[in-house]
Formats: sequence, C-alpha cells, structure tokens
Amino acid sequence: MSMAEEVSGLAELIQAKFPEVTVHRFQGPALPAAGEFVIELKQETRRSDSRSHTLAERQYVIVYYAERAEEAVLSLEALSRYLMNERTEAGALKTGEARALRAESFTITSPEKLEGGLQKGTGTVVINTREAVAIRQYEKIQKVEYRTTINLKGGMNE
Repeated sequence: MSMAEEVSGLAELIQAKFPEVTVHRFQGPALPAAGEFVIELKQETRRSDSRSHTLAERQYVIVYYAERAEEAVLSLEALSRYLMNERTEAGALKTGEARALRAESFTITSPEKLEGGLQKGTGTVVINTREAVAIRQYEKIQKVEYRTTINLKGGMNE
C-alpha cells in the first residue's frame, strides 16, 4: 500500500473518531488553529523480510493543536486507544484495498507551547506492511506428455 493510501486511511480514522476536526496531510498549516490534526511522514524503513517479501515500516507524526496542554494530550490518547484497541479490526487500518495494515505502536510526547499560545501535542504511529517482491514471470507449460513402460521381466516373482 502506498504512503498516500496510508495517510488517507489515517485521516479517515481521525475524522471517524473526531468528526469536527480538520486533518492536514503531509504538511501542517502556516497558521495552525485549535482543533486541527496534521499527519506527516517521519521516516520510512524498508528491509528484506524474505526472498519474496519486503517489510516497509513507516512512522507518521500526528500533531494535534489545542488551547490547553491537557486537551492536546487527552485527544492524542483517545486517538491512540481508538487505533490500537477500540476498533473492531483490532488496529488494522483498512482503505479501499483488501489488504490491511496494522498500527504497531503509538507514542505520545509532551506538548509544547507555540508562540500564539496554542499547545502542540505530538504522537508517532508506526505502521508495518509487507510488500511482494517483483518476480520474473515465465511462460506456463502448455502441454505435458508422458510415456510409461511396464517392465515384466526382472520382477521380484522370478
């Protein structure tokens, strides 16, 4: 699944939990307002999982702007519980595809006060997915013939 699909899936989940908020994707607003979420890519790591699959681990920073520090932390905690525990898919993020991604962890850090008086709460969600490695395609065998011979001489009953 692509990053764009993951970010869209995360945005849908945030809006399902908090229908009244605005969610920005990949970049925060120039002038943030209280009640806004931002989803940004922090890091992507790819490693070989097997000969046929690659493991892609992506970390997304989810920022929430609030009037008070307590509100920022509690909103991120509610989102964390929703992603990890409360959904019927037990943390599996579903988008339009049949494949599902799982939120492996959600880390919340202390909020910081911005110049305008807003509090910026930050959480990091880790999502792992396995992707198939491209394998060379060969033409299928169209017809198979076999010939058998019954050897009656030299058998065990002689």
